Amino acid sequence: MNLKVHLVFAGNCEEALTFYKEVLGGEISFIFRKKEEKGVTVADVDKEKISHMVVKTPHFELAGEDADSCSKVIAGNNNKLVLVYQEVEECREAYNKYAANGTVTMPFEKTFFCDGMGEVTDKYGISWLIMVTDEGYE
Repeated sequence: MNLKVHLVFAGNCEEALTFYKEVLGGEISFIFRKKEEKGVTVADVDKEKISHMVVKTPHFELAGEDADSCSKVIAGNNNKLVLVYQEVEECREAYNKYAANGTVTMPFEKTFFCDGMGEVTDKYGISWLIMVTDEGYE
């Protein structure tokens, strides 16, 4: 498993991650706008916002997204830890353990970009996005 950092911004994700790319000596490896999301209704004001963006550095990946216009970003709700597994069953098992006595934000299910993903806030108030790797997924 790998641990990745995921930050949430109030509309300036692309600007922030471009800055981090320069500071950390990385490269933008992925950028996906909310208007490109499949099967999701997106408000016009949010369509150009970032749904997912990744900066790869020599040592780690830094990912981010823009919050929807109806969500307020405040210190404390603007990050989540991302656990990435190679196997679906191992991933589902970890998700279920984090969800026990926690709050499910997104049920664990197959998505259009990976074989399984879910979001949960654990019993300690920490937000986790737990997913099967999306590397090579088609």
